[in-house]
Amino acid sequence: MDKRLKNTTWATLWASLLAACLSVWGSNATYAQRMDSFENGELRLQLVESDCQARLTTHEITLVAPHSGSASEMFDIECGAGSMAFLAYPTEPNLVLDEFQPGLWVRSSSGRIQLGVRVVFPLAEHPVTGGRLNTVLWGDVYANPGQWQQLRVIGLEKKLSAESVAMRQRYGSDLKLDGAFIDCLVLNAYTGPGNCRVQIDDLELKGLVSVAVTGQNLPTNWREKWRWRHEPNRPSAEQRFWQTSNRPSTWLHYHRESAPWISSLGFTGLLFGEVPSEKQLVSVSEAGLAAILPPPPHNLKFEETAASAIQGWFAGAALDAQQADAARIAARRVSEMPAELRRPLVSEALEQYWLFSRIADEVIVPYPAQLAAGTTREKLAWVTRSLATTKKRGAGWVSILAGPSPALVDQIRAAYQIIAPEREFDETQADPLGLRFQVASGVLSGARGFVFRTFKPLELNGAGERATLATIRWIHSDLALWGPWIVAGQPAAPATVDRADFVANTWSVSNSRLVLALAMPDDAQYCVPATADRPIEFEIPSFSTPEQVFRLAGGELERLETEVTPTGLRWRVSSPMPIESFVVTSNPLVIDFIRRQLSLRMDQRADDQLEVVSYNLALASQVVAARFNLSRDAQSQTAASDQLARLSAAQRQLEQGYQALRSNQPGGALSLASRASDAVQSVLVESHRVATSNLAAPQSSPLVIGPASLGYHWLLADACLRSEWQDLVLPGAEFLLPQQMESLGWSLEQRSLEDIELQVEYLPNSGNNAPGLRLAAYAQAGSEDASLQGGYEGASSRVRSAAAQVHVGQLVRVAAQARILRAPATPESGLLVYDNQAGPGLGQLVRGQAGDLVAIELYRLVVANGEFRILAECRGECDIVLESLRTSVIEPAVNRRSFVTSPLPPSPSVQLNTGQGE
Repeated sequence: MDKRLKNTTWATLWASLLAACLSVWGSNATYAQRMDSFENGELRLQLVESDCQARLTTHEITLVAPHSGSASEMFDIECGAGSMAFLAYPTEPNLVLDEFQPGLWVRSSSGRIQLGVRVVFPLAEHPVTGGRLNTVLWGDVYANPGQWQQLRVIGLEKKLSAESVAMRQRYGSDLKLDGAFIDCLVLNAYTGPGNCRVQIDDLELKGLVSVAVTGQNLPTNWREKWRWRHEPNRPSAEQRFWQTSNRPSTWLHYHRESAPWISSLGFTGLLFGEVPSEKQLVSVSEAGLAAILPPPPHNLKFEETAASAIQGWFAGAALDAQQADAARIAARRVSEMPAELRRPLVSEALEQYWLFSRIADEVIVPYPAQLAAGTTREKLAWVTRSLATTKKRGAGWVSILAGPSPALVDQIRAAYQIIAPEREFDETQADPLGLRFQVASGVLSGARGFVFRTFKPLELNGAGERATLATIRWIHSDLALWGPWIVAGQPAAPATVDRADFVANTWSVSNSRLVLALAMPDDAQYCVPATADRPIEFEIPSFSTPEQVFRLAGGELERLETEVTPTGLRWRVSSPMPIESFVVTSNPLVIDFIRRQLSLRMDQRADDQLEVVSYNLALASQVVAARFNLSRDAQSQTAASDQLARLSAAQRQLEQGYQALRSNQPGGALSLASRASDAVQSVLVESHRVATSNLAAPQSSPLVIGPASLGYHWLLADACLRSEWQDLVLPGAEFLLPQQMESLGWSLEQRSLEDIELQVEYLPNSGNNAPGLRLAAYAQAGSEDASLQGGYEGASSRVRSAAAQVHVGQLVRVAAQARILRAPATPESGLLVYDNQAGPGLGQLVRGQAGDLVAIELYRLVVANGEFRILAECRGECDIVLESLRTSVIEPAVNRRSFVTSPLPPSPSVQLNTGQGE
């Protein structure tokens, strides 16, 4: 039989059946039995659910001003912030028909009350709660405060059809929605925070057709058996979910820290670089931590407590394609272990994530360091693509650098020894807000686990270390709050934002959505921006059920006013923070979870955030002092006064925050910390932009790529004012014949990689082009990838220059240009140019459009006596010519009075750019 004909036939039969039923039920006597004038008897309405802590302060049958007759039902309801306070009127289970048009007369002291009917789907199970799936179809909204108004629900069949489509989209297309019936009327009595009096009267259940006409036998006591929630007595799966800790796992590279102390910071476990002793593993287990360690070289016997701490075997860090065989050997070694010691294999790879995902169970993707070349958005896109590969088998972990790299610390130490040699150097050059920003970026890219890498033990000595530890606790608080959506949720339609400097993603779980938004201007990776200067609007698609938006900021649940638009649900934040998160829901379990998480250790959270702001305030004060110390012109003095005023305001807010914390007002302390932080960051960001305005790239000077070292930029520039730049001879920098360059000490390294074509050649002087060195890397014709993917680690070819002799205390400047022959296919591809004193992590990534001439500029402090070399390597797809390479050197002079004569001013072509042109 044709399907359409079959559907038409059944529709005709069903219509005939309903017509017959309606003819039987259509007498006035029958309708009279389905009227309720609330003249006497028991109270009808039941307060069944709310998200606003609603309670009925009075509830009675009253003789005061009924709509008709002598009595009506009246209640006073008290609500907090929320969106719903449901009262139910149980009805005889009845069919969902357009003929059923229930009506109820309502009078209230406030508007917005709405009447609906609850539809139950007896064959469908809620995917989270395990109870019966149901929904509410809404009708009229009360709009005449103080007056009687009849509310109706009509057009039920069309509303049910639309809701069925939405539910299948939300819960899956295989839902069994047959046999739906109405079991109660629902009155949403929420009118806003505060008290409201409501009267109801003259209920009419016009057109009600009992499910009994379908052959079902209803119990005579159906009203006593009625329940709002069809759940077993034990906690439901959804209740257990929201009562369980669901947050991404966090691991710390072990440097002999105390296990109980690491546990108190919130970490899941420790990642060992070598096999620990049984005593160490027992202490890890007793601290409530887990361990990931390298596979032992032979089968070892572990005591039961020690063995229980082992959660994985570590195949190694910084793995590249040449180490794939070693990873396979580790995988084979793990597979041959005794059954009681078999654990997942974990590895951290620098490239070829598809290859390593077939070897290890969990492949860690290193999140590009804050100071590495590339914008924050480009890094986010790269990590998102990489995680899309590793998550096909694993959870999706990223590693985060939790402190400055040794190369950066060496550069700052060298500047410190020039500027303040009499004082002891503090190696803790922390960027606590940058660390939190990186973790939030990892969440935005899809990470479900984090490994924190450090180059030395976590300690609690200096201000920077205290700020770092405070940030780690703050991060764990964030992850605990976002965790259910990150770990168990699914990506949802992302929120749209009206500010181009923000990026947002959305996750959905259990009738709720998490919206996470980050401020992402191009320089956000170097200095977290101030964002409270102008508002921001968000919008997401809305569900048919009432929803409300909660801002997860401070220590209290902040409900935001929303606007329902034709395209979704819209809300506005007047003073946004750099990291904003919201939950959109009407699920009471979710709201209870948020309240519980926000209330946990609120004092500690407030203290941590005040500690971070205090540290950054000290950095900002040093930056302003260094930047404007010698400036006497009116414009500079005006700028200095403005910045000092902002820092003074931040200092007052910081003091008020600590006072609020001592007065047991952590919520107020958190609010003050946020405002003070925005003022401090506005000073740091503006100073960073001035410092980098005359540089080819932020990586040109390591002193400008983070707030901890920014003040040294101006101090070092001042120290150079009475010294003179001298040429530094780099043999072969004229790009003479290749044989000559090789004889002078230039060298080439290349890796043998599948499907990659590499070219390195000397290009002589031709026309307007100077002689240069061409470095190219392409995907071979016919390879699976049409373009070669770039990365932040692992070069395919590298040229190393000859050496110039330098000594500690000198500042070297490298100037060159690069001619782009072909634009790289991906943002992270290009030619990385760096030196042997600072390393690749501080290198400048050169890229552009075909035909561009890109300036290359590096300032490097000499940290070790001996050689200075330039290196250039292909990252991803690259076809670039390196030209016009020049190097010069200066010895900054701090004690300028020792100079009797004034040297000639430095050449403009080699002058240290300070950005002092404001």
